[in-house]
Amino acid sequence: MLKLSSGVIQYVGRQVDYLAFDDAKASGDTLLTQSMVSSNESGALIAGIQKLVQRFLIELLTGAGSLTYLPDRGTLLMPRLNAGLIRTTQDLFSAFNEAAKSAVASLAAEETETDPDDERIESVSLLSASLLGDTAVLNISITSLAGEELTVLYPLRVSAI
Repeated sequence: MLKLSSGVIQYVGRQVDYLAFDDAKASGDTLLTQSMVSSNESGALIAGIQKLVQRFLIELLTGAGSLTYLPDRGTLLMPRLNAGLIRTTQDLFSAFNEAAKSAVASLAAEETETDPDDERIESVSLLSASLLGDTAVLNISITSLAGEELTVLYPLRVSAI
């Protein structure tokens, strides 16, 4: 049986996407694990601001130059994290802001006037971040062109901090 991530009304007459990042949580105190799709959410559909958040996270986490036929897509955030070049929270804020600027420009360039405003990017900001062992936790606020804002916590497992 297909499970919807919220009410049916937001999906009527819209293109939807499958939920890929189960562990992007609304901000607050919560236990975080990194997974693409957990067993209890597999196949969930998303639209609106959730779809925008997912598009942003995919762009942010894709290494710059790693897509053979789209060499201008992606950011330097994950390559820098995995190379151990980000060692402090200040480094993480700086790297995120640079990566977010690139990701927002890429997403805006692929959007069209016919896309729903709640699925089009307006702005992104990093509210807080922490580094602990092999995990970086990002508290990200994403605002759509419709003015809808969603704040999510996202854990990143990295190979060297």
